[in-house]
Amino acid sequence: MLEPDWRPLSGLATVYIVDDEACVRDLTRLLLKTVGLEATTFASPVEFLEKFDPDRPSCVVLDLRMPELNGIETLARLRERHGTVPVIFRTGYSELSAVIRAMKLGAVDFFEKPVSNDLLLESIQHWIQYDIKAYELRRQRKATWARLAKLSARQRQVLDCVLNGMSNKETARHLGVSPKAIEIHRALLMRKMEASNVVKLVVKAIGCLNFANQPDAPAPLLHSNKRSHLIDGA
Repeated sequence: MLEPDWRPLSGLATVYIVDDEACVRDLTRLLLKTVGLEATTFASPVEFLEKFDPDRPSCVVLDLRMPELNGIETLARLRERHGTVPVIFRTGYSELSAVIRAMKLGAVDFFEKPVSNDLLLESIQHWIQYDIKAYELRRQRKATWARLAKLSARQRQVLDCVLNGMSNKETARHLGVSPKAIEIHRALLMRKMEASNVVKLVVKAIGCLNFANQPDAPAPLLHSNKRSHLIDGA
């Protein structure tokens, strides 16, 4: 199966750079520009939290030590509002306790300054791509929820039977109607759900219904960088 083309969504994506050092913000923004990534910079974590847009794919590059809120506090507040956005930390201070707290809050990477440009870009590009895909899945699930909400009570009953692996005849017996009526309801169900066949109907419906009960946080990207000797040197 061909992989989806995420390039149309890449124009929606942004990298949030939150750092109280202007030179760090500017250099990171210019670095990202070389690979065609848009960056939005903030000196204030409070302003960043106010202006963060959860409705677009993104990645956050967050400094650990800042005057108003430190990086851990900023991440904690961000997680309360928007649980899944990938967050990468940078710090000039080797604090093992901060690394542990950040990872427990769902940070996906942790670099010690000065950061290798290649490693930082590798991480940012990986997590932007991750969030673009997650964004598309969220968009698809939202559309599926909207279609589910438009089903009649009988169509929802037929869908439940389909999801339980029941044939048209079994569904007809279960609901006490004729097989012909089930064929009609099933055809209308497929049309409303925009599913060309039963397999696609099941994948859409189960994927959407199961998502409500599953965590959607990103898993950390493990690769060799200066983060390793923050831990190894403990």
